[in-house]
Amino acid sequence: MSDAPFDVVETDRLLTTTRSVRRRLDLDRPVPRGVIEEALEVAVQAPTANDQQNWRWVVITEQAVKDRLAELFDISWQFHQKEVWTRSGRRRNSPQARKNNESAAALAETVARVPALVIPCVLGRPPDIGAIDAEWLGATGTRNLATWQEGVRIGAMRASNFYGSIFPAVWSFQLALRSRGLGSTITCMHLPFERHVGELLGIPAGVTQVCLVPVAYTIGTEFRPAKRVPAKERTSWERWQA
Repeated sequence: MSDAPFDVVETDRLLTTTRSVRRRLDLDRPVPRGVIEEALEVAVQAPTANDQQNWRWVVITEQAVKDRLAELFDISWQFHQKEVWTRSGRRRNSPQARKNNESAAALAETVARVPALVIPCVLGRPPDIGAIDAEWLGATGTRNLATWQEGVRIGAMRASNFYGSIFPAVWSFQLALRSRGLGSTITCMHLPFERHVGELLGIPAGVTQVCLVPVAYTIGTEFRPAKRVPAKERTSWERWQA
C-alpha cells in the first residue's frame, strides 16, 4: 500500500463533481450487489464519535418493497412540496429553485424503479436536547461548576455526536459510488413514515433511520461543479465577520 500523496487533481474532481443525482439515474441497468458492498466498505472507514461504529445499513432491491416505499415517499413528497413551495416566496420563481423542484419531483415519480435503495441507520434514538439540558442543569448543584459561565449546555453536543457519526459515512458512500460510475442523492421523504418503514423492513423501534439513498448507474458520467458562492466570501478568520 503506497504512502505517496494522492493525485490532488483527481481527488478534487471526485469531491467537486459528486452531485445529487435524481434525473440521470439509469433505471434499467442493474447494480451488482458487490459494487454496493465495496462502496459500503469504504463508507465505514469514515470517522465516528468515540469510535462507536453504530451505523447499520439496509439495502432494498426487492420490487414489491420498493413499490411500497415509493407509495409512502410520494405521500410525503406531495405534502412537502406544497409546504416548501408556499414558504419559499419569491425565491420559487428563480430558475435554480424551479430546477431543484423539478429534479425532486422526478425522483418521486421514479424512485420505485431505482435499482437499489439504501437506508443508513444509527443504533439508538436521536438525543432529546431539551431533556439532556434539563438533566445537566439539575446536576449542577452536585458538581464543581463554579468556574463555568452561565449558559453552558450539552444537549446540542450530544445531537452533533449522534448525527455526526453517520453523515460522514453516508457522504463517503456517495463518493465511493461516484468513483465507480454510480449516482446517488440523500432524501428524507420516507422519514415521516419511519415507524411504518421499520415494520416493513424489520428495523427495531430503537434504531434511527437517518435518510434514504437511491443508488443507480448514471446516464453519462460527466458532472460539473455546481455554482456556489466562493468559500472566501463566507469565511471569517479569527472573528465572525458579517
